[in-house]
Formats: sequence, structure tokens, C-alpha cells
Amino acid sequence: MENTNIKKNRIYHIIYIIMAALFIFMVIWTAVTNRGQSPADLLSEGNIAFDEGWYLEDGSAADVSRLNKLPSVEPYREQSVYRRLPDDLGEGLSLCFRTKNINYQVYVDGQLRYEPKLRESSVYNKSSGTRWNYVPLYLSDAGKVVELRFHTVYASGRACMDNLYLGAAAGEIVSTFTGKAVAFSTCLLMLFAGLLLIVADIPANLQMHKNHELLYLGLFAISIATWCLVETNLLQFYTDDSRLLQLLSCCSLIMIPIPLVLYLDAAFGFKHKMVVPGICGLSVAEFIICAALHFTGVLDYHETLTFSHIVLVLSTSLLLYSILKNAYRAGKSKIRNVYKALRTIGLMGICFATVIDIMRYYIGSNGDSAMFVRIGLLIFILCYGSSSLEKMINAVKLGVQSEFVSQLAYRDGLTGIGNRTAFQERLVELEKEKQQLPGIAIIMFDVNDLKLVNDNQGHQKGDELLVCSAEIIKTAVETAGGTCYRIGGDEFVGILCGEDVIDRCEKVGICFTKAMEDYNAVKGQPFRISIASGYAVYDKLQEKEMLMDVYQQADVRMYENKKLIKAKKAS
Repeated sequence: MENTNIKKNRIYHIIYIIMAALFIFMVIWTAVTNRGQSPADLLSEGNIAFDEGWYLEDGSAADVSRLNKLPSVEPYREQSVYRRLPDDLGEGLSLCFRTKNINYQVYVDGQLRYEPKLRESSVYNKSSGTRWNYVPLYLSDAGKVVELRFHTVYASGRACMDNLYLGAAAGEIVSTFTGKAVAFSTCLLMLFAGLLLIVADIPANLQMHKNHELLYLGLFAISIATWCLVETNLLQFYTDDSRLLQLLSCCSLIMIPIPLVLYLDAAFGFKHKMVVPGICGLSVAEFIICAALHFTGVLDYHETLTFSHIVLVLSTSLLLYSILKNAYRAGKSKIRNVYKALRTIGLMGICFATVIDIMRYYIGSNGDSAMFVRIGLLIFILCYGSSSLEKMINAVKLGVQSEFVSQLAYRDGLTGIGNRTAFQERLVELEKEKQQLPGIAIIMFDVNDLKLVNDNQGHQKGDELLVCSAEIIKTAVETAGGTCYRIGGDEFVGILCGEDVIDRCEKVGICFTKAMEDYNAVKGQPFRISIASGYAVYDKLQEKEMLMDVYQQADVRMYENKKLIKAKKAS
């Protein structure tokens, strides 16, 4: 029967794959053959590039995408670049552009038209960071000269004005979001993956031997994804505080090395014990030095990016060497080799991507600063995440198996309450603690007429009698704050610890007696429930008294109650 179901399921799998393939083909074919202008294209239709034709005050050409390379540009020295607007300027147009690491104002025909409002704080860097700007123009501006008056604040930092367009601001905004949608979504996915790994670390560490590799991997993913997210330059549309975003970009780089090396140490371990403290110590020293330079006004976080880059390159180089060496010397298990290969690929991807983007930064690329890192990070998370989640799943499986074995060892299979082994171990524990406890009471229970039910109605009904009786006893004992166990065929015991154990024992008696009466009052029950009980309390005044003696006293009183019940039934 099972094989038949498996074969049927395979048929369904094949049919579903065919359905999905046809659906995907249909969507792709329709998209290709009926491709037209997107809403972004329609909104930006008629917008013209405006990045060429700028000139300096002396009339020489100016490359606005490399403002810091202009011979006359010096930090904090005010400069201007100019360009004349078209004579056929339409209505509702704007001058759209992005600025990076310059403070500026826009003038039209000598009149101030636009100046960004910058918040001031000792926490911020010196520049305004990266900003998207949309300066409104009017019909009367046709043929007039636009002046961008600016000054740089860094001697070697990238300073530019790019993505210059003359046209509808809405079109350029939509085009910007469309062009960076994949990058933005990837970063959000990385953040979500990081949070998911941190949450997944909780069940993975509900074991005796804790290993926080998922936590470290999640923190690393969040740190580097935060940097990549800021570098998409889309967060600027959600806040006007571009200086805060630049600060976030710089500081997130500093936070990357420590969780990375801790994760690798947890996942692999390093032969050289100084690798982890060395890289972590270097990262901490970088943090302290950069913060001290920033808040003393010597160098801000942007100017100390070189320190962050050095630590990152050094970290990735050392870690790459260590992980490859560790993988080479690892065991020969085929399963392990597969996951070690994945980890090696993921590490190499993020290492090489980081180095490439750092090189692009120093070459002077004004494009996406984290383009390759995002690709490398995606490879890294997929490879390392699959390997770590495999470990977590195995750990959870092992925990489930351990819990199942524990239940078999300490739970009664029929009633689900503690068994004789659990009771005996609890008694040993209480024997050691009895002098510190206000009181200990042991209550014995015995289900009457079990043999009669087994003989006349069968063992199945006898099991039902035991289950119903166990539920009544368990409810009564737990109501008084105790625990109960099945220690024999028809014998149960309850233990109460703490204050007022005698009053609580009386409460148990009242509770289970009422429960039996309520059960027996229902017509049509297959059997009547009758349970004998008796309890004894540990007396602290008798130091030599053992809990086993208390147990035997309770057993004697229970049998006395049992005789009384039989005598009443006979009369």
C-alpha cells in the first residue's frame, strides 16, 4: 500500500513540474513578445542627460563626476561650476542629480534656488554624504545659467555630482528605484536571513553543548547587509538625514570582522589559537582609534575608512588561508566534504568580492560601492547557511530523539504520568533536600476492582479503568501543587513538598473523591471507579526518619482505607 502511494505521488510530482514549466514558459514568452514601455520609461520620457557641458569660472571644461580631481579644487575652498539651460525649457521640469561628499548650493541666474538643510551634530561626518536632489525649474529660467557652488571637505575622498538629468523629477525617482530594485531587495533579503539565523540559534542551543555559529553568522549577515543597503542610496528617499546614513555605512564596516571570525571559529575551529583574538583585537583597536579620532575632530569616520579596509582585507586574507588549510586537513567523510566545499566557496566569494569593491573604491569608481559584495554575500549566505542549518537540523533531531528516549525511561506508557523509575529518583533527590524543605507528604492510591474488570470485561476495559483513575488522581494531586506516578499495576503515588502539606493532602482527598462521585453518577459507565488512599508526612523532628519509611506508612494507611471500602461494600 505504501509503495502504491509513493508511485502515485511521483506521478503528481511529474505532473506538477510539467504544469509549472508550462506556466513559466507562458509568462516569459508573453513578456518577451509583448514588451512595451514601462511606467518608469513613460514618466522619464523626454528627460535629457545634463552631465556634460559644465565649465569653471575661467571657461575651462569641468568634469562634475570628478570634482575632487579638478586642479583648482581644495578642501573647504568654495568653487563653482556652470552650465546654461536650454532656450526651449519646458514647463514642470527639474534639474535632477546626485551629490556625494560635497556641500553645495544651486543658483539660477545668480539667485539662490536650492540649498539642502543639513543637521549638525558632533556624531556626524564632515560632509553631507550622498544625496538625491531635484531642483525645480520654470519657463522663465530658459537660457539662464545654472551655478553649482560647492566645496569639498576631504582631500582624497570621492566628490562628485552625477546622474544629471533635465526633466520630470517623478520619472527620475521611479527610474532610480527601478534600477536599484534588485540590489535593494537583495539587501533586505540578507537582513531577513540574518534575523532568521539569529532566531534559529535559540532552538539549536537548547542543548547541553552550546554552539552559537548561527548567531555569529546572523550578526555578520546583518552587519554587511546594512552596509550594502545604505550603499544602494535608496534609503535617502526615506529620510532627509543623509549624514546619518553615511555614518551608518562607515560604522557597519567596522562591525563586520568580529562576528565573521567568531562564526568561522565556531564552525571550524582554528589550529592557531591567536587567529581569533588577533583579528578580534585588531577590530576592537580599530573601533577605539576611529572613535577617538572622530570625536576629537582629527579625522572623521569617512576619513578613517582606510583603517576599516585594511582590517577587512587582512581579516579576509588570514581567514581564507586558515579555512583552506583547515578544510584540507579535515576528515574524508563524503558528507562533510560536501559541506566543507560549500563553506570554502562561500568564504572565497565574500573575500574576493570585498577586495574587488575596496579596489574599486580606491580606483575612484562612483558607481555602486557594494555591487560585488552583495553578490559575494548572497553566495556566502547560501553556502554557509545550508551547511549550518544542516547542523541545526541534526541537533534538533538528536534533541527530539533524546526527549523520546527520556519519555520512555521516565513515563508510564499507558497513563502518560511518571513511572516507578521517576518516582524512585525523585525520592532520592528529596532525601538529600528534606532538611531544607518545610514539609514532604507521600500519598498512596490503589485502584479497586481492577482484577474484576479484567476478568469480566477484558483487559482493554481494565486499561480504560487505569487511564480514567490516573486522570482523576493526577488532576487532584496537581491541584494541590504535587506530582504523581504510577508505581505498579493498580498503584499510584503522589508527592507534595513545601508549606501546609497536611492541609494540601486533605484537599487532594476531597478533590479526587468528588471526581470519582461525579464519574460514577453518570449513567451507562462501563465500570465504577473506586480508589483507596492514604498519606503520611515526613517529620523533621525525627532526624533518622527516611522518606522510604514515610512511603511505607502511607502504604499501610492506604491498605487500611482499602479494607474500609471493601467492608462498606460488603455491608
